[in-house]
Formats: sequence, structure tokens, C-alpha cells
Amino acid sequence: MFSFIAKPFGWVLAQLYSLIGSYGVALIVFTIFAKLILLPFQIKSKKSTVAMQRIQPRLKELEKKYKNNKEAYATAVQKLYKEENVSMAGGCLPLLITLPIMLGLYAVVRQPLTYMFGVSAENIAKLAELVNVTVQGNVSNHEIQIASLLSQKAVEAQAIVPNLPIVDFSFLGINLAAVPSFARLDALWLIPLLSGLTSYAYSWMMKKKQPQMSGDQAAGMNGMMTYMMPLMSAYIAFIVPAGLGLYWIFNNILMFAQEPLLDLYIKKQEKGGTK
Repeated sequence: MFSFIAKPFGWVLAQLYSLIGSYGVALIVFTIFAKLILLPFQIKSKKSTVAMQRIQPRLKELEKKYKNNKEAYATAVQKLYKEENVSMAGGCLPLLITLPIMLGLYAVVRQPLTYMFGVSAENIAKLAELVNVTVQGNVSNHEIQIASLLSQKAVEAQAIVPNLPIVDFSFLGINLAAVPSFARLDALWLIPLLSGLTSYAYSWMMKKKQPQMSGDQAAGMNGMMTYMMPLMSAYIAFIVPAGLGLYWIFNNILMFAQEPLLDLYIKKQEKGGTK
């Protein structure tokens, strides 16, 4: 479904791997590349968030003024948004863009032979037979496992696919082609743990920046932001190849570092009178 994203991403990751020689470092550099692509959308989202915070007092005034007239309140709110150039959809845009990028990258990590090196399904099946991987169902489900074993029979693999790069998926002693297991405690556990911790650090920072909200519903929303998202981040990193977890870790780190820089940028623009 997201092959139109996975194909160019796979090409970029293959070029980075060719230049750098480390799959893990190539993924980290790719993470920076992806953040740069998203930066204009994130700036737009940040401006929308700041604008919403700025008009909160006026929204509360309108709520009091039209508490018995929902239709008039809705009309007044829309007018206020138009006057202040505030878009309700602005804050959601990065999420809508980020999701296809994540799914596209998942396809690249899961199917490196297809998207990084353009190997046909027929030749992937031959490579699977070469390294004794039993294919059940779609061969794409086994691609990263096949690719991680090709170093054992590199000459034979390149006889099937001439000039096929043999990827070393190890990074700091961790096999990024492997999926962490709940049943086995090993170095792979570092990926979901760091994924959860970096997600928590970012959520905690964002919670501190938001105005304090009262009420049970607001407290529940804060709890979901602070705890549920990191737990989900850690869980997802347990069920996907470690390479995708590595991307998520550095994505969280970059978001944590980027947020105060965006704050400074927006404040500078506001002082300059630019919207």
C-alpha cells in the first residue's frame, strides 16, 4: 500500500548504507533526513498550537457569553479562528504525514531486498532456499530474515543476484534484523526500553509546557499522554524488527531537541510580526 513511499526511502537508505557502511548509522542519518522533510509541517503545526494557546482567554469569554446558544457560539468561534488565522487541522497535519512515513519505513526495514536493492520476488524465493529459510505464505514476510543470513553464503547469493550488497545488520552488538522477544532477555531489550524511555521524556516535556488543566477528563488526557504513549512505543518496538525501533528512538530524541528550537523560532517570528 505504501510502496510509493517505501521505494524512494529504500533507495535513500541503500545509498546511505553504501556510503557509511553501517546499517545502524545509515538508519540514524535517515531519521535526520526524514525529520528535515517533516520540518515545514511541524513548524506549521507549532504555529497553530501557539495560536490556539494565545486565543484561549477569548475562547473562554465566548463560551461564557454564548453558554445558552451553541449555534451562536460556534459561529463566533469560527469568526475568531478566521480573524486570528488559526487552523484546527494545522496541529494534526504532521501526524497525517508522519504515519505514511512510518509505514513506508516499516516496509523498507521489513523488506530490504525489495525496497533497498530491487530484488524480484522470484530471486528472493531462491535466496530463501539458499539460506534454508522456509517461506510460509508471502515471501516478503521473511525478507529481513533472509537478508540477515546472506553473509553466510555471499558468493552463492551474488551468483543468483549479481552485485547484490550483503548487509551487516549488527549495530553496537545488536542485530537490527531481529525482533525482540518477551520470552528471552537479551541485548535486544534495549531497543524497546529506550524507545519507551525516550517517548516518556518527550511526553513529560510536552506536559510541562502545557497549561495545567483541571477536571477528571483533563487528568485522564494528561495520563494518556505521559504514560500510555511511551508504553505503546515500547510495546510496538517489541513486535517489529529492531531497526524500526532504532529509528523510533532517534526520532524521539530529535523531537525532544527540536521542540525548544521551534519555540525560539516561533517567538522570533512573532516579535518580527510574522505569522
